[in-house]
Amino acid sequence: MAKISIIQTEATVSQTLADLRKLFREWSIEDWEPIPDEDRRSYTVRYLRGSQWTAISSQMQPTKAMNLRVCYQVIMYLKLWENRGVTGVAKGVTFVGAMVPVGNPDKEDFEQSCAIVGVEPSATLEEIERIYQVKVQYVHPDKFNNRPESERREAEDRFKRLKKAYEIKQWVIDHHTSLGRLIERMKREKEKEIDAKSE
Repeated sequence: MAKISIIQTEATVSQTLADLRKLFREWSIEDWEPIPDEDRRSYTVRYLRGSQWTAISSQMQPTKAMNLRVCYQVIMYLKLWENRGVTGVAKGVTFVGAMVPVGNPDKEDFEQSCAIVGVEPSATLEEIERIYQVKVQYVHPDKFNNRPESERREAEDRFKRLKKAYEIKQWVIDHHTSLGRLIERMKREKEKEIDAKSE
């Protein structure tokens, strides 16, 4: 009797992004990116291996967490199959799952941006800047002027995703830094106020 694959419905977008990072590190994947589709529910995960991009997409699940998890599970099975000597990509695989609650969208956008840039959410500003600069060099539209239209378009899309992800991550860092400064200033003013009252 065939075994039915069940989507791990409890996994959040953040957990799945962490699982993808680990899986790709173990599998020696050169580069990868999670791409949320315009409907903000569907997902595609692209990865570069042996100078060839492979894209795995999922659109049929009710939440973006589940669609991303489907992509992860398909990639995980591809790795397992390859370890057993099976190669190639199968289309039309069906997964069964249930609804899951959607987590904090700001946190998910932040972690998704980190994954697109290729850094851990805890990365330093220097790490983010260095990795972003390296990735942008490879997909800058100017490098694809003499390439076929489809490659130029794909590079432009990837360049835009990288730039947007970098801007979101930068905004979050700037926002939290500004908020931290504001809180510290308010604490100092409160301390001065208390000191003035005690005199």
